[in-house]
Amino acid sequence: MAKVLTGPEVDEIIDECCANKEVAWYQAGPESFWQMPPPLGWGYGREIELRPGLWLTVTDYRKRQTHTYEFRHSPTRPLSLAFYLSGGSRMDNAGLKLSQEEVAGKSYLYCLPNTPEIEIHPAEHHTCTIRIRILPELIPTFSDRIHELPTDLRHAIEHPEDALLYAPSRITPSQQQVLQQILQWPYQGITRQFYLESKALELIALHLSQMLPKSSSQGKSLIARDIDRVYQARDILIQNMTSPPSLPELAKQVQLNERKLKQGFRQVFDNTIFGYLHDHRMEQARQLLQAGQLNIQETARWVGYASRSSFVVAFKKKFEVPPSQYLKNVG
Repeated sequence: MAKVLTGPEVDEIIDECCANKEVAWYQAGPESFWQMPPPLGWGYGREIELRPGLWLTVTDYRKRQTHTYEFRHSPTRPLSLAFYLSGGSRMDNAGLKLSQEEVAGKSYLYCLPNTPEIEIHPAEHHTCTIRIRILPELIPTFSDRIHELPTDLRHAIEHPEDALLYAPSRITPSQQQVLQQILQWPYQGITRQFYLESKALELIALHLSQMLPKSSSQGKSLIARDIDRVYQARDILIQNMTSPPSLPELAKQVQLNERKLKQGFRQVFDNTIFGYLHDHRMEQARQLLQAGQLNIQETARWVGYASRSSFVVAFKKKFEVPPSQYLKNVG
C-alpha cells in the first residue's frame, strides 16, 4: 500500500528539496513555475496572472504517495473553475457537507470561502488539471447582465463572502478543444499573455453557456452514457500510453462498438483515437523536455517509443523542431 503523506509532511519535503536545489522553482513577472520534488513524484505546475484578479494554473503530475491536505478556504477566495483532463482527487467540504470524487472529463465551478476541507490526492495516478481563478468583482466589468446568471452563481458574484457554490459539469467538446490549445502554449511573451487570457475567458463563457437555459432548437450530440464511455476510452489510452490496447480491445473495454467509438472521439476530441494518443504522447514529451528532468532517450521511452530515431521524427513533425533544438530553445 502506498504511503500517505499529510500536507505538512509534503511541505517539509518540498522545503528540503528547494534548500538542496533539487527542484526547479522560480517566478518571473506574472508567471511562476514549480517542479514536483523527486521524492514526491514527477510533474510540474505553472501559474500565470493574466490580469489583476484573473489567474490560470496548469498542473501535470504523478505522485508516489497519497497526499492528504486539510485546510480552510480563504475568506476572500476567488471563484474557481477546475478542469480535470486526467486523474482526479477526493474532496470533503464541511461547509457543503459533501464528499465528492473529482474525476477526469469533468469541470468544477466553486466558491467556498472560509469552509474547512480535506483533499485526498491518490498515488500513482497521472493527473492533469487546468484551473481558472477570477475575483468576483472582476466579472461585472465584462458585462452588465449578471442578472441573467443562475441564482447561486449570481449570489457568489454579488456576495462572495458567504457563498456556497459548487457546480460540477461535463467537459464539452468545445471546452476540450480550448483546453488542448492552452496546453500547447503556442506563443511567448505578451502575445502568449493575450492568447491565454482570451482562452481563459472563452472557457468561462463556455461553462456559463452550460448553466444557462438551453434553446429547444439546439441539436443533440452523443447521449450522456456514450460520452462517458468515450471519456473512459480516453482515460484507458492515457493510462496505457506506452502500451495501448488495440481498437477492438478498447471498444470492448468501454462497451461501445468500434464505429461509435471512432465517431465519438471525432465528436468529443475532434481527433481520431490514435491521433489523440499521439498528440498526448508528444505533449507529454514536450513537457518532460521543458522540465529538464529526462534526456531525449529517456523521454522517448517514457512516452512509449522504443526507438530514439522514431521519436525524433514524430517530435519534429509535431512541433517543427527536433527535440535537441527544442531543448536549446527552452534552455
